[in-house]
Amino acid sequence: MAQLPADPGLDETAAQFCVASIADWTGKAARMLAETPELASHSLATALVLGDVDRVRDEIERDPDAATRSDPHTGWTALHAVCASKWPKLDPARSAGVVATVRLLLDAGADPNARVNPDGPSAGSSALRCAAAAASSGVENAAVIRLLVERGATVEDDDLYLAAFGPGDHACLRALLDRAPGTAVVAEKALSAPISTKDVAGARLLLDAGADPRRFADDDGQPSAAVYAAVRADCPADLIALLLQHGADPAEPGRDGHSPAWLATIRGRDDLAGLLGADRGGTDVADTARFAGACVKGDRATATAMVAADPGLLTRLEEAERAALVRAAEAGNAAAVALMLNLGFPIGARNDDGATALHAAAYAGCATVVRLLIDRGADLAALDGTWDSPPLDWAIVGSGYRPTTNPDPDWPGTVRMLIEAGASTEGISLSPDAAKPPSAEVAELLRSYGVEAG
Repeated sequence: MAQLPADPGLDETAAQFCVASIADWTGKAARMLAETPELASHSLATALVLGDVDRVRDEIERDPDAATRSDPHTGWTALHAVCASKWPKLDPARSAGVVATVRLLLDAGADPNARVNPDGPSAGSSALRCAAAAASSGVENAAVIRLLVERGATVEDDDLYLAAFGPGDHACLRALLDRAPGTAVVAEKALSAPISTKDVAGARLLLDAGADPRRFADDDGQPSAAVYAAVRADCPADLIALLLQHGADPAEPGRDGHSPAWLATIRGRDDLAGLLGADRGGTDVADTARFAGACVKGDRATATAMVAADPGLLTRLEEAERAALVRAAEAGNAAAVALMLNLGFPIGARNDDGATALHAAAYAGCATVVRLLIDRGADLAALDGTWDSPPLDWAIVGSGYRPTTNPDPDWPGTVRMLIEAGASTEGISLSPDAAKPPSAEVAELLRSYGVEAG
């Protein structure tokens, strides 16, 4: 897109600033602007992401094609850029300017359904997709979304999916559903958003608007079983009941061939027994699943009685059933973890992410369980199967994300315990631009062990 007159020496910094204003979620763009205030007036691109409607208007008056021209390198138009901006979150005072800039561009002929052209992560995205993606990262973009739909933007499944992650009282999702009635009939992947976040209210909005759980697709857009996905995500019983009320099949198996009842059993979800019992598709719930479920709940009497009656039970456990150890560790249930180890569960058992019990306990800040696992010989250097990271990395990331699976988290204690036990700090950086920064307390602790900013 055309550029306003600017200091050529700032071009590279401005380009990085625009990328950070759209793609970064660590606040890098705000830090850059504070360090280099002249970025605000550098170019049309910086004016767009900042919602500086007066500067954008001046440029369009000088060069009317700037409102619709695609950038030759990115394929983005001006409308894509302003709709994707995270500045309404970085500085809420800029929200009105962003909305005004979107309106200005639409009035100047920008097409809300124009697509990003080149290959890449944003290829094929509309301005509405950019606004929904910004919403999914915490930007309150409801006003932008409403404006785009009013001006003819076509609502698609991915737009609903991204908006369902938005902040507030589902304002962004409501903006799509309220302004374009009936759009939820395109929803397939969209339902996986509230399922992955255990969001009953969001699921109800989509279901009441017409989303059909019998046409459910997972986060990757692959056809899946809605109830199985909800159990796997540890959704509350109320959400699973909603899916069933709207026609979801309680017996439809997951890709592993097992029923939702089996999965609920090995996860110790007794609260789902009435919804997913044997009379509703739980015929594959074998003794091994019931044994794993007893173990994950720490039911010593039942578990030991089952082993005594059937000594070969442990040898028949499936991988997912052995992963009950990982689940108990993530919940901070030291008694259940000790029970399983005493009964013969392998300490290196892994879950779907390839995480061991030590990874899961470290991520959730379960210091007591971490101590237990270290004392039992858990591998401090084991790498998970998804991110190739050791347990210490999981503890550091967990301190920033603060998952709630463990009721009494202690991330500084967990990190200290892992390092004192011999976990390596090599490769760990405390850069302010880190994609997954630790908590302030853990960062301070890491500095005391010699970890520096990258």
